[in-house]
Amino acid sequence: MTLTPPQKAFSKTIEFLESCQLSTAFTSEQAQEIALMLSNSEPWIRLSFSAASLANYLTREDPSLRRYAISDRDNLMGVICVRYPWLRGPYIELLGLFPNCRGKGVGKQVLSWAETEARRESKNLWVLTSSFNQPAISFYQRQGFYLIGTIQGLVTPEYDEILLRKCLE
Repeated sequence: MTLTPPQKAFSKTIEFLESCQLSTAFTSEQAQEIALMLSNSEPWIRLSFSAASLANYLTREDPSLRRYAISDRDNLMGVICVRYPWLRGPYIELLGLFPNCRGKGVGKQVLSWAETEARRESKNLWVLTSSFNQPAISFYQRQGFYLIGTIQGLVTPEYDEILLRKCLE
């Protein structure tokens, strides 16, 4: 009897969730669309992220960053970018949903998927959010994340970033 080794975390190129799918195979046009939509919504407006800088982030070479476009069958809904390995567990570097997709449970499903993937090899899941982004802080805390600390001026001098952790034990 041959045993199949366990699958590595964040190694699939496509994932099907209840109300969306995640895919690493998105085009540069889709990256541009995601970047444009995010750059025109909070928190990216307040942080002065341009569509060009977000598109560059979504398309540049980075072997430790797994990027997944979030979509339903017909439309892009957002993106999740997970840096792994990172500080004894994956780090959700970006979870961004288009404004019309927020508050519908999609973010919760995507975060639950990330947690399941992280549990394959880790005991922690990390996320950082801007101190002014109370909806994101509340969202992560409802999902079991807790505050680790504040990092002053990490992204921009005007705002602090809040590091949150979820223990997966």
